[in-house]
Amino acid sequence: MTPAAAASSLELEERLLTHEGGQIRYLIGGTGPAMLLCHGFIGSAENFDDWLPALVTRRTVIAPDLPGFGKSAPLRGRHTAAALARAAVAAADHAGAVEYDVAGLCLGSSVAMAVQRLRPASARRVVLHTPLLHPGLVRRHFHVQVGVMTAPGVWPAIVWLGRQRIVSDLYKRVVVEGPDVDPVAAQVNFENQMRADMRASREWLRDGLGCDELALVRTGGRRTLILMARDDRVLDVPRIVRTLGRERHVELAVIDGGGHAWTDAMRAVQSTSIASFLDDQPLTTEDTEAA
Repeated sequence: MTPAAAASSLELEERLLTHEGGQIRYLIGGTGPAMLLCHGFIGSAENFDDWLPALVTRRTVIAPDLPGFGKSAPLRGRHTAAALARAAVAAADHAGAVEYDVAGLCLGSSVAMAVQRLRPASARRVVLHTPLLHPGLVRRHFHVQVGVMTAPGVWPAIVWLGRQRIVSDLYKRVVVEGPDVDPVAAQVNFENQMRADMRASREWLRDGLGCDELALVRTGGRRTLILMARDDRVLDVPRIVRTLGRERHVELAVIDGGGHAWTDAMRAVQSTSIASFLDDQPLTTEDTEAA
């Protein structure tokens, strides 16, 4: 997150609502049709700060902290993609939005897709960033890692290690994100990680990683933009391109110069691509391979 993007988040209004007995916090602002934003794993509404310059002049942004993350209370029940989608839709209802575009970051893609199932008449076009759409489109080594890390006897140790900044950063850079991660974004992400509810984190990760949303992407008929880095360490990007590259309503932007985390190269290209997509313009950025 750049200083300019961080400043833009201050333009959004913070609102609170009660959902299933707990407090949900969301941000709202901008102009135009509504867009519901679903943040990524152990994230918050601030995950979208880098998108705001491209969004707030085109859309009225509704960005909740999903239950158990950011400033929102955890649910009493399980934190599945469907349960988190109910909270996201509650934020949209509270904001008075009847129809909206939907966006999801990484694991938040499972929530964005669940929103479509929950409110098919409300969800319009879709933007997915590094989405987990099907177990077979996620690299096998990541499935193995998550299976080991979230095992009942191992998870408490993982929680403790995740709160050690040096260990957390080393794991993210080597295994998940890759090099050249923006230090300001890294700090925001670590702060979100420290305040995330660990039960919610484990339940959402296990549920979201097993979601199969390919059929909905293919048959839903909604215009969809999928943004991915060519060297993503979690997704099997070539397989996603082969699987969805011929779907006429799906636009794939494969970005050079980045991994699973947001680098300067990814930040610039994705903002341009999102703006073009929302303006119904072709993806023409030279750093992007549109499949």
